[in-house]
Amino acid sequence: MIIDTHQHFWNVGLPWEKSPDDYRVLASSSGVTGTILRLWETQLALDLAAEEPLIVGVCGQIKSGPGFEAELEKFAANPLFRGICYLGRELVDAEKGSLFSDMEKLAAKDLELDLLRVCPGFFGGPKRNHGLYGLGSEKGMECMFKIAERVPKLRIVVEHIGGMAIDGKPISKNWEDMFKKMAAYPQIYVKVSGLMGRATTRGKGERATEVLSFYRPTLDALWEIFGEDRLFYGSDWPVSEHVGDFIVNGLRIVTPYFAEKGEEASTKFFWKNSKKIYKWVARLPSQR
Repeated sequence: MIIDTHQHFWNVGLPWEKSPDDYRVLASSSGVTGTILRLWETQLALDLAAEEPLIVGVCGQIKSGPGFEAELEKFAANPLFRGICYLGRELVDAEKGSLFSDMEKLAAKDLELDLLRVCPGFFGGPKRNHGLYGLGSEKGMECMFKIAERVPKLRIVVEHIGGMAIDGKPISKNWEDMFKKMAAYPQIYVKVSGLMGRATTRGKGERATEVLSFYRPTLDALWEIFGEDRLFYGSDWPVSEHVGDFIVNGLRIVTPYFAEKGEEASTKFFWKNSKKIYKWVARLPSQR
């Protein structure tokens, strides 16, 4: 069983859509049996999930502030609603407001928090425009650690291996230190998603390499620091299409790597850890 914990649907109903039908074709041929839908538009995500049993959970967004509790109550009534995502800059902007009390409310509902572009130096590729979303920052990362300290029961997921650029070499001391600081908080997990999108060796418009040896130093570092219980799989489809990570290509990298670690470690990486983090809902026999 493989649960893809990071994919999106775009422009549903339009000619250029990336829809559940498009995803299902790729998923079925790759052994993916379920997915966590990551979409900023929470109600739209839940509406799509209601019609698509491949979706075992939704990670949406609720803006921190006066309306947070009411929105949380509304969405949490749906068992497919499993958490929210914030950008690092959103953490910084909300820190002086009700951020921490809102995160306590989220934890009280046994839901989780995904974080994107929270680490300084987030790499999105040679042609990515970072102006809208930012590159992450020290302030954003420190705010994540404050949440971990003040709301220890809240499960926190760092998306896309924190955005660390991959060059085929051992990871830098700076990233090693950041990962070790994350690992000091047992409730912080790392999503190994969009892996090929972190490759620095591709030029504009080029596909990333699918050779395991290129990614091995990065995976080795993550394995050593976080272990088998705090890493899990995500494709980042269809964002990752521009680098060649059409789900199956990315699986060619992580499947043999985690198979080397043994059956239990591989099972944890591909679905058991995500079940523990998102507490997703099985809807099909293939998801049980």
